[in-house]
Amino acid sequence: MTFDLTLMQTVAFSPTLAADEMVKKLRAEQRPVRHMGFGQAPFPAPARMVEALEASAGEKSYLPVAGLPELRDAVRHHQARHLGTDPEAFDVLIAPGSKLVLYAAQMAIAGDLLLPVPSWVSYAPQAKMLGQRTIPLQTLLGDDGMVITGEMLETAITGARQNGLNPTKILLNYPNNPTGLTMPEPVLEEIAEICMRENIVIIADEIYGRLSFDGKYRSVSRYAPDHTIVTTGLSKHLSLGGWRLGLGTVPKRMQGLFETLVGIASETWSCVAAPVQIASIEAYRGHEDIEQYVTDSTTIHAVIARYAARRLKSFGLDVPMPQGGFYLWPGFQSAGRDEYSKFPADSPALASLLVEQHGLVTLPGTAFGEAPENLRLRLCVCDYDGADAMNVLADKHGKLTEADIGDFAPNVIAAIDSLESFVRNEG
Repeated sequence: MTFDLTLMQTVAFSPTLAADEMVKKLRAEQRPVRHMGFGQAPFPAPARMVEALEASAGEKSYLPVAGLPELRDAVRHHQARHLGTDPEAFDVLIAPGSKLVLYAAQMAIAGDLLLPVPSWVSYAPQAKMLGQRTIPLQTLLGDDGMVITGEMLETAITGARQNGLNPTKILLNYPNNPTGLTMPEPVLEEIAEICMRENIVIIADEIYGRLSFDGKYRSVSRYAPDHTIVTTGLSKHLSLGGWRLGLGTVPKRMQGLFETLVGIASETWSCVAAPVQIASIEAYRGHEDIEQYVTDSTTIHAVIARYAARRLKSFGLDVPMPQGGFYLWPGFQSAGRDEYSKFPADSPALASLLVEQHGLVTLPGTAFGEAPENLRLRLCVCDYDGADAMNVLADKHGKLTEADIGDFAPNVIAAIDSLESFVRNEG
């Protein structure tokens, strides 16, 4: 039987997951490779969480579609503390990863998506899968953060409407993947004011919110609590990506939206695995050991990311100083590129060259909506043993310096050394 491919909607494989699978394949073949292509937090699962999962392993029943009530209640109060909002003002939806909450939210809100760029690889493809259009909104990037001015946003909304588009939602992510930058509070406040006035729903992906290096949790929902859906999960700040536990908070003032999202969940994922939901309650009860884990992992991420950024700057790359998470966003144009340069002409070719000739896996800027000629790559600095890092931090009584990085992250240092050799020899 021959299948007519014209009946099928083409969906490309996620670039981040493709990079990780490629690295696993290369390493299985005993080929030397430096992995800067996939953002998986490297620390051991918190002991309290593992114990709770083991204790609930026998639970096998379907749970309520929206999530286990005890977990939803713990999440509601935990999020309210960080968001600075009333815990009774929003509902909570539990999902197998925040990616599905983002997809369900885009599905539930008809219309086109305002998307700041650069942006995470899955936002635009999700909109495309839903038959919705994406309206790119170029951001201003610098050591002060990721900025969208009010004028930029209003111009984008007006222009889209004049061109027959229907912008109904905007998707924000801070600290941001791929740049490592967050959005300053005044920027979030101005975005909130404009979106409320223009009736644009805000979807705030705050999966890296607890990994801000200054320890401050920022949320646009403080300024538009009745207009903002917040998504997050356990994958980044608790290194539990494989648990696939995500959540969304939905304002009750957005009448009917939560019910629609639960309806979507009922027809897709049904519910998250019962043992994972039961164990995940422990993540939201404010236990001192869990909070210390978040503080310690953030400390380590900050030291490594800032070290990497300084190294990249030292050999001529244009890279904003990261403010959260574990990503860097270097540009190669400033590294002496001229008519004699051996750098490829676009970021996909640059990324391919680094893999083929240097065993260094990165992602091209095009995967995040960047123009190919801008020669941007996204680098992830997570290729190290997180348990070793935690031990070094404990030995240093919580005070980690760049001089300590060699004790637990030689792969990160080697990857940056490889990049430096490439730039100095090719640039």
